Amino acid sequence: MAPLKILGIYRDPIFSNNAIEVDRLILEHSIAQLEELSPFPVQVQFVEEAHAKDIRGFFDLVLTMAQREETLVAFENNLGASPVWNSSAAIRNCYRLNMSAALIALPVGYVPYHVLSTEAATLPALSDAPHGYWVKRSDFHAISNEDVSLAKTPAEILEKLSAFRARGVGQVTLQPHIEGDIYKFYGVRGKFFRAIRVKNVFGDTVKADLAELQRVAALSANALELMVYGGDAILDAEGKFHLIDLNDWPSFRICREEAARAIAELALDHFNLTPGAGRDGARAPALAASARR
Repeated sequence: MAPLKILGIYRDPIFSNNAIEVDRLILEHSIAQLEELSPFPVQVQFVEEAHAKDIRGFFDLVLTMAQREETLVAFENNLGASPVWNSSAAIRNCYRLNMSAALIALPVGYVPYHVLSTEAATLPALSDAPHGYWVKRSDFHAISNEDVSLAKTPAEILEKLSAFRARGVGQVTLQPHIEGDIYKFYGVRGKFFRAIRVKNVFGDTVKADLAELQRVAALSANALELMVYGGDAILDAEGKFHLIDLNDWPSFRICREEAARAIAELALDHFNLTPGAGRDGARAPALAASARR
């Protein structure tokens, strides 16, 4: 009875933005849940992102929070047919400019955006935004608080372009601020969804349709090829959600245990296994085939 080979890749702390420990915990708890639920023994290897590019061979499943491009390329070159969640393509899809191009084409209320070089000395014609514009680095998602900031005047936008340029960021996106309630959401494809209001602007005067938010989030995550995801959305005064961000592998800090179990159950579905059944039997046919690769 061959064990399931599971590889867990920790996120480099530079990409955790004040969430180093909770990022590690969701990965560890997900694999612990898989060990508990699996009808077969599980062989686990945890690796820091800094060393992940040196890993080679086949794994039944790779759960990764890695972000560095050299790590993503190494996965594609070194892990053969190993299934990787989230895949290198999905992680790249979450880089802000890639994400924006994909989501603006979907019926998810994504806020229209402009792309600007940080070398710009003047601004293009902008639509009226009485509450200002969000200036966001476009080459990546936010890895520090400075990567997303609000500018209320054109002069402030130019100041922020200069600050980004000084930090080595060459391009940003501009999105008008939409006043409304802010919701954070967390999802595991087909298994789990949780949303929580983190900013209350309207009180109880605007009703949130969380089923609609779940639809918007799932549609967006599927388009970006994400298995494990989280993000942010704004509920406007008319009760419409506007998705404003989508990330791979959030920390799930408000719902870690439920999300970890959902990730483990999704893995068992991938393996065509029933939780807790068959420890005395042979590996399921689908696994036997994959193990021979």
